[in-house]
Amino acid sequence: MMRLVTGFVATLSLVVITALSADDSKKNGEGKNCFHATIKSISSNKDSLTVKIHDKSGQEQEKTVQLSQDVALRDTSGKTAKLSDLKEGDDVVISEKNGKVTEIKESDEATITKVDPKAGTVTLRTRDDNGKETEKTFKLVEDSEYLDSTGRVATLDVFKNGDQVLVIEGEGRLQSMKKADKSDKSSQNNATAGKQDKSSTTK
Repeated sequence: MMRLVTGFVATLSLVVITALSADDSKKNGEGKNCFHATIKSISSNKDSLTVKIHDKSGQEQEKTVQLSQDVALRDTSGKTAKLSDLKEGDDVVISEKNGKVTEIKESDEATITKVDPKAGTVTLRTRDDNGKETEKTFKLVEDSEYLDSTGRVATLDVFKNGDQVLVIEGEGRLQSMKKADKSDKSSQNNATAGKQDKSSTTK
């Protein structure tokens, strides 16, 4: 048992070192770089998105990505979506290859139901393509990336049962897991509610 625990601690240390030395994005088996982002605005002519991203220290940055005609847009289930389905505040995963955006997908938000450091696994509750709740257990690997809600590189210790997380999954494994930032959502909901109240008062 001690050998198993020691081995996992060593593996987890390697994960952190790898993440700290890596770029802010994750490269999958197809050579694509994938990264978490939050939509800030969509250009009036629908040919670009301005998104908010975080560097490894958690500092917020803005990035404008150009949208080509062949960029793939997908919802959380992976089905084809339209640009009009995306809106300000949406969390997305952006895939780039050779400096070109190839896919924008609404982030899969999942709930952690179990973290097992000894076994090196995490179990997530999410929804399948038909909207049905399902649980899936991922084996954590050396290059899995962990980020807190500000985008800072973190360790598995910051995650606990019940946490809402955004994930990047590829080739049947968990490439990246980021704590969902609920503060932006609350601010947007409050702003929307305020506009509706003001509209009702005006009427």
